[in-house]
Amino acid sequence: MKITILDYTDKGEELLTKCGMATTTETPPSKYQVNKNDVGDFMEISREMELSSVFNFPTVIYEVKDVSRSFTHQHVRHRMAAHMQQSLRYTEIDPKNTSFFITPPSITKKGVEATKKYIKNQLKTAQTYKKLLKEDIPPEDARFALPIGVKTFLTTAMNVESILHYLNVRACMDSQWEIRANAYTLLAACKLIYPEIFREAGPHCITGRCKGRGKGKCKKEATKTIEKLENKVNKNRPKFNDIHKNESIILNLTEILGYKANPKMENQIQKQLDLDNINLSFNVKLEVIKK
Repeated sequence: MKITILDYTDKGEELLTKCGMATTTETPPSKYQVNKNDVGDFMEISREMELSSVFNFPTVIYEVKDVSRSFTHQHVRHRMAAHMQQSLRYTEIDPKNTSFFITPPSITKKGVEATKKYIKNQLKTAQTYKKLLKEDIPPEDARFALPIGVKTFLTTAMNVESILHYLNVRACMDSQWEIRANAYTLLAACKLIYPEIFREAGPHCITGRCKGRGKGKCKKEATKTIEKLENKVNKNRPKFNDIHKNESIILNLTEILGYKANPKMENQIQKQLDLDNINLSFNVKLEVIKK
């Protein structure tokens, strides 16, 4: 999985602070001046009073790639956002290449036999898909044969209020692993570009009361995950501040949010299934293109 922040409201925290604070004065936002302390104070007040209109102002546009359609089925349920996804009607997959699908870490952890069974099934469905295309079945119908684990990419535009809600529900340890990793990666990105807005962001157990099935038991894990992400972000903040407009910074978050498969196991399965290449790891990367 890789998330790329393509665009975001420049100086969004300063902008919404001007717009918000100016409402109680005679000075319009275009003339209103704020400093760093004003931004921090206004963000704190806005969080405490749940001033949703404030957080409607800044918008983030980001790309998510190397994710399954199981992930996107969940992701696009967030309707207070705009989504554009790769079409399987106009693109084809290669059944000879195992990189066309996602392998859940839970299957890999079960061992060689379980993983082989899963991979063979994915390849079989892809072969069926190709045969249907050769028989002049329209791509929009042939794709019905493909598994939900097929890789895809999409682009999403969300305002900050929608992102905060997304984090509330999708960063919960009760959520599905792939969309949870996406949520925490998005949180890391937002802490980098809007540190004051997202200072206390996270799942419901962090921001208020647990609403998952864990009944608060996973709050410790969520807190630890956020601390690790904050350390990673803060370590790279000087580098981000130093790069120029349209340059980017890349953070590898695999150790925090992903899974590294055993290379020996990968080689064993690769040989037994006579595959050219296989990657069973779930890598998580974040790229932020600076405004």
